[in-house]
Amino acid sequence: MQIDASKTLAASPATVFSLVSNAVEWPLVLRTVQSVELLTEGDLGVGSRLRERRLLLGTDTVLESEVIEFTRPHRFRLFVEYSDRYFDRDFIIDALDSGSRLTLAIRPGSRASTGRALLDMLSPFLQVRLSDELDMDIADFAAALRA
Repeated sequence: MQIDASKTLAASPATVFSLVSNAVEWPLVLRTVQSVELLTEGDLGVGSRLRERRLLLGTDTVLESEVIEFTRPHRFRLFVEYSDRYFDRDFIIDALDSGSRLTLAIRPGSRASTGRALLDMLSPFLQVRLSDELDMDIADFAAALRA
């Protein structure tokens, strides 16, 4: 299952990538993020780990993620794993004549059969709730680019 949302932005792919991949600044940009801490030394890139405190599905949640793709200026991708569940968060930036298209995607999954069954049952709920959260994040990124 993939849940995604897209928006056309009047900014270059490099500018959009710079904003979305600067995760430690997300608390200043995204309403749902309270804090982000870089857990690894050095510049953010593939293999970097982050600890993020945010509202997820209406619940205050702490997520630890790893950057699994960092392709400037087109893709920033994080992988989050906890217990038997995981999800992939993808930030995809496509160049357009008028600027860029930003797509945010989440791909939830579970390694356990009970988790997969629960995910299947909750799929309609997750589609709506996560789509709303992605739309809010895109709106926040768009507002930051206009500021």
